[in-house]
Amino acid sequence: MAIRIKLDAKSALAKHTSTALAATQDRFAQAARIVEQKPTVFTQEPPAEPAPKTIPSATASAGPAGFDLSRCVIGSVVAVPLHLIDPNPIGPRVIYKVEDIDKIARTLPASQDDAAHGFVREGRVVLIDGGTRYRAAKISGVGQLDVKFEQAPESEVELYLRARSYNEQRSQTSVIDHALSLQRLLDSGVVNSARELCEKIPDIGGSAQMSESQVSYYLRVARMPRQVIERMSSSAATSQLSILYAVSEIFPKNEAATAEQIELGLQIVDEIKTRELTHKQTVALVKSRLGEEPKQRRERSLQQQIAYGPYKGQIKCFGKRGQVDLSLRGVKEEDMPALQGEIDALVKRFVQERSG
Repeated sequence: MAIRIKLDAKSALAKHTSTALAATQDRFAQAARIVEQKPTVFTQEPPAEPAPKTIPSATASAGPAGFDLSRCVIGSVVAVPLHLIDPNPIGPRVIYKVEDIDKIARTLPASQDDAAHGFVREGRVVLIDGGTRYRAAKISGVGQLDVKFEQAPESEVELYLRARSYNEQRSQTSVIDHALSLQRLLDSGVVNSARELCEKIPDIGGSAQMSESQVSYYLRVARMPRQVIERMSSSAATSQLSILYAVSEIFPKNEAATAEQIELGLQIVDEIKTRELTHKQTVALVKSRLGEEPKQRRERSLQQQIAYGPYKGQIKCFGKRGQVDLSLRGVKEEDMPALQGEIDALVKRFVQERSG
C-alpha cells in the first residue's frame, strides 16, 4: 500500500526560520550575561577555597550589604565595611590629632600598611586598636578597614590593657590620654573606685602599680574642660603632668567650669607656651591670676657678731617682728648666774627708760 505525504513548503520554511531566530537570540542573551559578569578577559574567577571555620551562630549571620561575618575567624585579616565597625569604647587614646588622621587618610586609598585588631560581638566588629586608622578611613572614602581578628577579651579591663599594649608598641601613651582614659574607666563602670584603678591598671611607661596619690593627680587633670585639655595637648611643654596639675587648680572639684574659668585657663596655657614657663613659674602665674597672695618671705635679721676675749657669739635683730636674739659661747658655768643678772638688769633699765 502506498503512503502519500503532502508537504507544505511555505509552512515548513516559516517554522525553521522561527526556530533559528530563537536560538540566535538565546545565544546573544547568554553572551550578554557572561559579559555582565566578566567585563574583561582578565577577570578570573577566584580558585575555590576550603570553607573557613565558622564563628558561633549568634554572630555568624550576614551583615548589611551582604557582608558575611562568618569570614571573621580568629587569625584572619578581613576588609570589613565601616558601617559594621565600632571603635574601642574604652581605648587608651582619647585625643586624636587631626594631622595624624589626615596623614593616614592620604595613603589609605592606596594601601593599609597595618591591619587594625578586633573581635566580633553581637553581630558587630569591635576594634581593639586602630582608632586613628578607622577615623582616617571614614574621611578618605575607602569604605572599609582591614581588621585582624582575635579572641574576644574576657573583660573590659582586658580590652583596655590589650589596646594599650598595641598602642605602646607604636608610641608612648601620653599623660593626657592616660588621665582621660582612667576617668572614662570610672565613668563607664569598668572599675568602681580609684583604689580599683590602682590595683588593676599599671602606670604608663612600665608595669609599676600606681599609688593612690598618682591616680588622684591624673583624675584631677581629667576634670579640666575639654577645650583646655586639647589646647594643652598640642605642645610638649604643656603636656607634662606637673604643668597639667598646676593649671587644674583653676577648676574647683565637683563644680562645673564657668566660661570665665575656661577663658582664664586658655590664656594661661598660651602664656606658658609663649614664655616657656617652668613648673614653679606656672604655679606662681596660676596663683596670681586667681588672686591669691604669694607667701611672705621670711624676714632676714640684722646680725652683729660678738668677740670679747674667749666669749664669742652674735646678736640678731628682726625689725618688723620687734625681736632680738642673743647667743654667746665660752661662758663658764659658774659665771652664768652673774651674766643672766646683768642681762636682766639691762632689759629692765631699757624698758623703764622707754616707758618714761
